[in-house]
Amino acid sequence: MLRWIFPPTCTLCGEPTEGPTLCPACLAALPRVPVPICLSCGSPTEGSAERPDRCSACAKHHRKLNFARSALTYSPEAMQLVHELKYHRGNHLAPALAPLLDALWEETPQLREHRDWVLVPVPIRYERLWTRGYNQAEELALALAKRRGLPLLHALERRKTDVASQTRLSAVLRERNARRAYHPLPAYAAGKRLLPPHLLLIDDVYTTGATLRACAAALKSCGGVKTVGALTLLRMA
Repeated sequence: MLRWIFPPTCTLCGEPTEGPTLCPACLAALPRVPVPICLSCGSPTEGSAERPDRCSACAKHHRKLNFARSALTYSPEAMQLVHELKYHRGNHLAPALAPLLDALWEETPQLREHRDWVLVPVPIRYERLWTRGYNQAEELALALAKRRGLPLLHALERRKTDVASQTRLSAVLRERNARRAYHPLPAYAAGKRLLPPHLLLIDDVYTTGATLRACAAALKSCGGVKTVGALTLLRMA
């Protein structure tokens, strides 16, 4: 009866939809990250003569994050969905957006190398979790875990720094703040519990990659971890 009185409508176009939040047309129209991409960081790139599968920045450096992929590139509609998910109690959007992350599986060779992936949501500060009521990265991870039948593990914590948000920081300051902010949970840091070998970080947005690199470094500082990849919904740069 509630569906008859209040029929579900698409978050983007407002038209009635059988799904809870997004109609198929709007979901299909969201812009995907164009190929070719760097197989390390996931950025659109033409590559180089030496390493056509990597961008120039990744070809020069060894990074703790083995690979990163994003489902969408920037558009006003994609940003609207992220803002709804993140700031306007839009956690109900996560199941509708999870198929975008799921679709990356067939497009990402590194994901197909292992079957024992464990999803690790990027944590947020306790104060933000308390006011928001949920962690948007965890909501995406839960929806993806349900679709793929994968386990989810809370292995990281986001400690308080003198910078509450990285949104307006430069790339250099983002990197520095992220290294101070993200740490393995004490049981893993002390070696009392071992982490699984193949971990997949889940987050909503990839901007400079500082957060994901810091999380990967924190995970790899613990025993047992061999591979850390990352999936995000939106890539900003």
